[in-house]
Amino acid sequence: MHENEKIRQYFLSTQRTFEAVIVTEGTGESVLLDSLRSSGWNCTVSFPTQATSDIESICPLAVFIDLRVPHPSQVAKHISEKRRRALAQSNIIHHVTWNTRDVTLFDYVGRLANRIRALPALFTVLDETDQAVEVCDEHRVVQYVNRAYENVTGCIRSEVIGQPESEMRRKSLPRARGEEERRRSSDWKFIRVPFANNSQFVYMKRSNTTGEAAIFRDVSLKSLKSQTGGIEAPISEVLTMLRDVSCRVDGEPAQTIKDAMKVLSSHELYAPSINRFRDADRIATQYYDGLIRLHHPARQRKRSVVDAHREKRGSHGERRRVSADVKNALENDNCWKFDILHLEKVSDHHALSQVGMKVFERWKVCEVLGCSDDLLNRWVLSIEAHYHAGNTYHNATHAADVLQATSFFLDSPSVAIHVNESHAVAALLAAAVHDLDHPGRGNAYLINTRQSLAILYNDNSILENHHIALAFQLTLQHNANVNIFSNLSREEFIQMRHAMVEMVLATDISRHFEYLAKFNKMHVTDVAEEQRDTNSLTICDMLVKCADISNPAREWGLCQRWAHRIVEEYFEQTREEKEKGLPVTMEVFDRNTCNVPITQCGFIDMFAREAFATFTEFAKLGELSEQLESNYEKWKLMTSQWTPTHNTNLVL
Repeated sequence: MHENEKIRQYFLSTQRTFEAVIVTEGTGESVLLDSLRSSGWNCTVSFPTQATSDIESICPLAVFIDLRVPHPSQVAKHISEKRRRALAQSNIIHHVTWNTRDVTLFDYVGRLANRIRALPALFTVLDETDQAVEVCDEHRVVQYVNRAYENVTGCIRSEVIGQPESEMRRKSLPRARGEEERRRSSDWKFIRVPFANNSQFVYMKRSNTTGEAAIFRDVSLKSLKSQTGGIEAPISEVLTMLRDVSCRVDGEPAQTIKDAMKVLSSHELYAPSINRFRDADRIATQYYDGLIRLHHPARQRKRSVVDAHREKRGSHGERRRVSADVKNALENDNCWKFDILHLEKVSDHHALSQVGMKVFERWKVCEVLGCSDDLLNRWVLSIEAHYHAGNTYHNATHAADVLQATSFFLDSPSVAIHVNESHAVAALLAAAVHDLDHPGRGNAYLINTRQSLAILYNDNSILENHHIALAFQLTLQHNANVNIFSNLSREEFIQMRHAMVEMVLATDISRHFEYLAKFNKMHVTDVAEEQRDTNSLTICDMLVKCADISNPAREWGLCQRWAHRIVEEYFEQTREEKEKGLPVTMEVFDRNTCNVPITQCGFIDMFAREAFATFTEFAKLGELSEQLESNYEKWKLMTSQWTPTHNTNLVL
C-alpha cells in the first residue's frame, strides 16, 4: 500500500487541522512531510535556532525532531523547568527513530494523533468514574487525580498535583460521604503504566464489594418443592432487581441503590420521611409530630431479650396452684412437640390461661409491665372468656397454641439477640389476643354479609383490627380491674400498644407476602440503634405470623388434628354461604366434594413453606421446616385414598 494512502487511513477521520513542526538541519522535504501534508496536516519546517519561537507561536499538536539535531531538550524552551530537567537527565526521550523511507513512522504518528484526540474524553471519563485514580511520574510526584480521589481522601486536586505521592493521604478518611470505616492502603491497586519507560505509575481505589452481599438477607421465597414459587410481592421483585444492580456497580451509585433499598424496605412505604426541617423549623416540626408522625418515642437503648433474661434469671415468683394433670401437661411447654390439645382436655378448655400464665411467668411479663401476678391472671382469664368456645378452630386453645409457639421462637438465641425486651413481651400479649372474639367466619364472609365490623373497618383487615381493638377495650375498662398497662408511662404504653397492634395486623393472611418480603429484605448487620428497633419489630411481626400458621409444622398427630379443626370451620362457612346465596369464599371446602389432604398440601405450597423456610433459616430452627416437609409428604400420600365420606365427624 502506498505510504500516502496508509497515512490517510489514520487521519481522514479527523475533522480538524493538525499542526506539526519538523525540526531539522536539512531541507525537511521527505516522504513524511508529503504524507502529512496530503493528509491535512499543516507542517512547518524549522531550523533548531528558530524552533523555539515557532513552537511557541504555532502550539503544534506534534513536534518531530531530527536525531541529527544537537541537544534536542533545548529545542522547546517553553516547557516547564521541571520537565526540562527530566528530559535533560533522561537517556531516552519520547521519540521514534526513522528515515525518510521508513513507513512505520506513519503508524506511530497515526496512533499518536488518535490517542491525543481521545485525551479529553478519557479525562472526562476519569473524572466521572467512582474509582479513585492517582497518576505519578517516575519520581512519584502526583501528575493527576480525579474527582473520586478527592471524595475518598478529602484532599483538593490543586493541593495534591505536583506534590509527592503520600501513603497517608491514601489512608485518609473519606470526607464527602461521611463513612466511618478507615480506608486501608491495601484498598489501593498499584499499576505500572506500560510503554512509559517506568516513568509513570497509577494508584486506583479498589472496588469495595467484598461482603456487600451480607448486608441484605437473601433468603429465596422460591422453595425447591414449592408449586407456587412465582408468587412474589411487586416490592420484593423491585428490591431483588435493585440488589442485583447494586452488585454490578461500585462507588456512589452502589451506595445510592442500597440507600434506596433501605427506604423501600421501610415499615410505612408511603409515609413521608420529613427531616429537612425537623430541627430547624419549630412550626413545621410540630405539624409533623402532631399530624403525621402521631407517636414519636424517645430514642433510648433498649435491652434485648438476651440481656433481660440474663438479669432476671434465678428469680421466680410464687408458683400458681394447678392440678397434677395440668402440671404434667405443662411440663414441656418450652418444646416444639408440646401437646396443647391434651392441655385443653385436662384443663377443661382453659389451655390459654394455664399455658399463658406459665409462659408469662417465665418471661417475667409482670416485671416488665409493673403489674401484679394476680392482675395479669385476671387479664388472661378475661381474654380467654371472650374467645368463642363453639368454634372448632378459632378459639382460646388456638390462641394458647400460638402463644406457646411465639415463646418457643423467642427462646431461639438467633432471634433473641435481635429482639428487645418490650417487643418480646408485646409479641406474647399479641399472640394471646390475636384472634379475640373471632366469629368463626372469615373477612370475605363479613364483607359479603355487610357485617357492622366490615363497615366499621372499611373492609380492611376487619377481624384483625377487631381482635386488637377489643383487647385494648377490655383491658382499659375502668370497672374491669384488668388494666395490666396501668403502671406504664405514657411513652411506654404508646410503644407497647403500637407493637401489639402491628403484630396482630400482621396475621392478616391477605398481607402475608407483604410481611414476608419485608422480613426477607431486612438489613441486620452493622445497623444503627434506630434500625435495630425497627428490625426487632419486623422480626416479631414475622414471628407471630409464623406462630399463627404453625400447625403444618407441628408433630404429625397435632398437625392432622388441627387441620381437621380448621377444615371443619371452613365447611360450616361454605354451607352457610350456599344457604344464604352468598358468594362462596372457597369452593374447595365443600363437605360433599372436598379432598382435605389436597387442601393441606395447597396451604403449605401457598403460604407455610416459604414463611417457614425464611424464618427458620434466620432462627436456626431448620428442624421445623423438616417436620413441615415430612407432614407434606404424608398429606400427599393420603390424597389418592381420600373420599368425601372422610369429611364427616372430622373433629371428635
